Formats: sequence, C-alpha cells, structure tokens
Amino acid sequence: MRYLAAGITLNYAHNPLVFGRVNGDGSFSQATSVIEHQFLGHVDIAGSFLDRVMIAGTVPITFLERGTAAAGAAPANGVAAGDPRLGFWVRVFGQPYKSAVSLSLGAQAWIPLRSFGVTSGVALTSSDEGVLRVLPKLALSGYAKHILWSFNAGFLYRPAARIGTGVTDDGSTVGSELQLGAAVAYADMQRRFAIGPEAVLGTQVLGTDSTAPFTRNYTSLELLLGGHYNISNKVNVGLAGGIGLLRTPGTPDGRVLLRIGYAPMKEEVKQILDRDEDGILDAQDACPDDPGIATDDARTHGCPDRDRDGVVDKVDICPDTPKGKRPDEARLGCPLGDKDGDGVLDPDDLCVDVPKGDNPDPAKLGCPIGDRDKDGVLDPNDLCPDVHKGEHPDPAKLGCPAGDRDKDTVLDPVDACPDTAGAPDPDPKKNGCPGQTAISGGQIKIIEPVFFATNKDVILKRSFPVLESVANTLKAAPSIKKVAVEGHTDNRGKAAYNRDLSARRAKSVVKFLVEKGIAAERLESAGYGPDKPISENKTAKGREKNRRVDFVIVDPAQSADVKTKAASDVAVPVSEDQSDEGKKGKHHRKGKHGKDKAEAADAGDSGGESKADAKAAAKAKRKALRHEKRKAKKAS
Repeated sequence: MRYLAAGITLNYAHNPLVFGRVNGDGSFSQATSVIEHQFLGHVDIAGSFLDRVMIAGTVPITFLERGTAAAGAAPANGVAAGDPRLGFWVRVFGQPYKSAVSLSLGAQAWIPLRSFGVTSGVALTSSDEGVLRVLPKLALSGYAKHILWSFNAGFLYRPAARIGTGVTDDGSTVGSELQLGAAVAYADMQRRFAIGPEAVLGTQVLGTDSTAPFTRNYTSLELLLGGHYNISNKVNVGLAGGIGLLRTPGTPDGRVLLRIGYAPMKEEVKQILDRDEDGILDAQDACPDDPGIATDDARTHGCPDRDRDGVVDKVDICPDTPKGKRPDEARLGCPLGDKDGDGVLDPDDLCVDVPKGDNPDPAKLGCPIGDRDKDGVLDPNDLCPDVHKGEHPDPAKLGCPAGDRDKDTVLDPVDACPDTAGAPDPDPKKNGCPGQTAISGGQIKIIEPVFFATNKDVILKRSFPVLESVANTLKAAPSIKKVAVEGHTDNRGKAAYNRDLSARRAKSVVKFLVEKGIAAERLESAGYGPDKPISENKTAKGREKNRRVDFVIVDPAQSADVKTKAASDVAVPVSEDQSDEGKKGKHHRKGKHGKDKAEAADAGDSGGESKADAKAAAKAKRKALRHEKRKAKKAS
C-alpha cells in the first residue's frame, strides 16, 4: 500500500498519424507519415487516503515529433504541453494486489489548455484540445497464486473531429469511444516483480454520420508485453513494448514505454506481508515461508498440509496419507487401518490378517469363504471339507480324494476290482485285481514263495513269474518309493550261516527286480535268518512258513505291526519244493541213470533242517511219486 507516488512515463510511438488511400478490397496503402516519430512524456502524481480513495493528476508533454505535413496536419514544432488530466478512484471491495477479486470505480477529466492560449502544434479542423473530455471507468482486478490480472472498461466522451482537410471520414475522425483493456501477469510479491501481456481496444461509438463501431476504420487495437520491478520498496521501474493491429488516428504501428516512479511503502504496510502467499499474514502465520492452511491452533495456523486432510504436517502422523472419512482416533491424521489390504477397515474386518479375496464370505465381513482342508476347493462346494482332495481327486465328488475301498493302494477310479484287494498292474484291466501279488498289511504279498537252490542264493526259474509280478506292481505304483526285500529262514542249523544265506538270497531278489527295470534306489535288502519267525519251528509246516522272502513297504511309512505277522495270517501252499527234505550228503540214492532221486530237494530250504525231518519229508515224497506212477500205468 502506498500513500504517495509520483513518476514519469516515457512513450515513443512510430507512425501514430499517417495519410494514405483505402483500396477497393478495404486494405490501406500508406502514402505519407504525417507524424512518423513521436516522443511523449507523462508526468504524474497520486495520493490516497482512507485506504480506499485515490486522486491523481497527469500532464502530457510532447518532447519530439517528426514527420511530413499533409492535408493541413503537421507534426509539433518543439516541446509542448497537452491538456492535464485529473483522476479520481474509489475502491469498492477487495485489494487489487492482495485479493483474488477487487472492484474499483473512477473517472478522468481533461482540463482544456487552449482556453489559456496553449496549443499542441497539431492543426485540427474541430480540435478536441480546448474542450472538456471525460472518461468514467470501471476496473476489476485481483491477485492469487502469483497471477495478477485486471480488466477495465470506460467511455471517453469528446466532441467529434476530423484530422486534416480534404479527407474522407473513414480512418480520419475521432469521437466518443468505448475503451476496453485487459492484462494478466505473473507476479511475485515477495521479490516485487511482475511480467505479462496487455491488450487495449477502442472503438468509436459517437462521431460523424459515417461512424461505425467495431469496424476497421473506427477501431484501434494495441498489444503490449511489459514488466515491472520495485527497487527496495521505494522505486518502481517498468518497461513495455507492442504493436498496433487496428489503427485510428493516434494509434501507432509500434510503441515503447518506460516508467520510473517513486512509490515508497510504509513500514506498517510491509509488516502485513504474506511471504508464502497462502492468504495468512506473516504476523499470524506459524509457518510464514511455507504455504499452509488455517487452523484454530496458533502453533499450526498457516502450516503446510501435504495430504490436504485438514491436519497440518507438523502434527500429522500420516502426512502423506489423507485421514479419510473414518480417521483413526488413536493416530492423528491417519485413516483407520486395513492390514490385509482388502478394502475392509480393521475395526469391521472379522479376518484382519486375511484378505477377503475374490470370494468373500457373505456371513463374515472381510473374510474369504473357508477352505478348511486347504485343497483349493471352497467349503460350500467341497463335499469333503475336512479331507484334502489329494493328488488324485475323485472326479465324481468335488473336493474329495479318490477312495480305495479294498485298501490295496489302487484308487477306486482306476481299480479294475475296487472291492477286492489286489496289486497295481500296468494293464488297466488287471490293475488292482488279485493275481500273483497283492498289497496288504504294508507288504507286497506273493501267492507262492520264492524258490532257491538248496543252500544257495540262486533263484529257481519257477519263481521268475511271481518276481516279475512284483516288478510290475512296483512299476504301476510309483507312490511306493521304497521296499525292503527281507530274507528269512527257520531255526535249524547255525544262526550266523542262516543270516548270511538269507541276506544273499534277498540281494539276489533285488538284483532280479533291478534287471526288470525297477530303480535300485527304490529297493533295499536285509537277511534276518531265524530271527523273525512268523510260525512255530517245531513242525515241518511251521518251519516251511518261516522260510520266506518278504517285500515290506518302507516309504510311505506303514504301521509298525506289518513286518512280523502271526503264522495264521500268512498262507503258504504245500509244495514239494518247500519240503523239509534236504540233501542226503554222501548217502543219497541214485537211479539207473545216476540222477539224484531227491532232485526236488534242490529247490532249496534254508539248509538247516534236522535229519528226522528230512527223512519224514523224503518218505512222504517217495510215497507220492509211487502213487503217481500207479495212476499213469493204470491209465495206459
């Protein structure tokens, strides 16, 4: 705010008055520059009072005019003063340099000097010098966020006049006119400068009979670009330049302005500055250098609020996150949390740590529909909600594993005999059906024993089919990752010898299975000799059951009671190759061809049976052979 100001504005204009000819197409062809160069000065002084009223006075001075006289008009000769102008302004509302919008009303009047014998040197047919001219005006202006703008409108009343003699009215008259002006600038009040464009338009509305408002020959338009700077809050300097697009007498084709003024600011005025331009004066602004918001707390009034939630950054625990419609009462400036990020705020979320997902539970806000067995089938659709569907789900029962009714490890959908225990088989028609092998009690059971040569680990050919069946079972059941091949004997003979023999026989079986395509890492072997009987060793039948090869499933782990079974649980068929008869040593008999009459004994028991048992078994065998010979002779 300034209470007193004075200065001078220097004004250079090029071709403000020219004579020429209007062509048939309406264009203008310049012929003579009556005033080619014009250098003027406007000396002004202004004062304000009541912080609302301003009175100003201006005297124009012509320092220099150069051109060619024509049609009774000529440039001024020497320095001459023009009619002084008095101005009166009243601010209606707002502050032009502080408020976003302000309104002022005013008027200007020219005092005619011709009545005192002073002329400008320009010959006028009906001069407007020496007569009263009046210009009432309205001015809108404002400042916000570094943008300084203004718009003004006025009506200049003056008598009509024609410039020159013997010329037409078009483009040669002046009269009462409507004046409009607009300007916009970037302004920095702290650094005291502004720069921007300005446009000034005037059009004759009253004049001669040929006057036509807003037409080419009766309208002028100038565009200017200017800047202002205040030095030390005392001296104003301004510079502007522009061109005339539409021209009537007095409007140049180019203009340059220079303004120098003395306009000191009072100390009390400087104290009400708003350095951060947030609308809160520095005296009340707790953060005068950082734009902020108004608060009821003097400690935060005018301080920044990055997230614009009404809580200033100084006290905002979440300065970059708006507090939202439901702020957290325990954390100032923060919204209520959503720990699982599912859009349901924690106080409402019944599953705070679990997102509700794509299938939320309508009965439990913020929770997904459950999947108790974690098999990917949601509980409302899962027919077995507490049992995982597993690697082989039942195609007929969503969420359920495929069943195994006969417990033979072959799942019902692929079990050709789902109600009868069998063993896996590569042939889909036999898969899970009884055959030479079956899975039961954690073992691969075989329908007949494995036969070895007596006291040797050589597998007899008659056992190849059953071992091949074991191999097929393992091929068809990849879920069986490990099988222990265990060799066992009865309790006759030396225990250490029997353990070694049974171990070698178990290794022979492993070797056979590997040769049939079973991976060696799926097999292991052990020999237990007489240590794990499954029946009594007091009878030939019991000892026959104890001489065996077991295929125990180790991985996946089986129940602990599967490795040793009661004798009644293992059915071993009566076979002449699994009798108690062994070698007779040096006293065995030979037939007429020298062959061993006890050849069947080579089928191999453990080699540890007693002589009494061997005799009983040999006697039974000879009896059976004689019976078969009599039947054959009778049939012949």
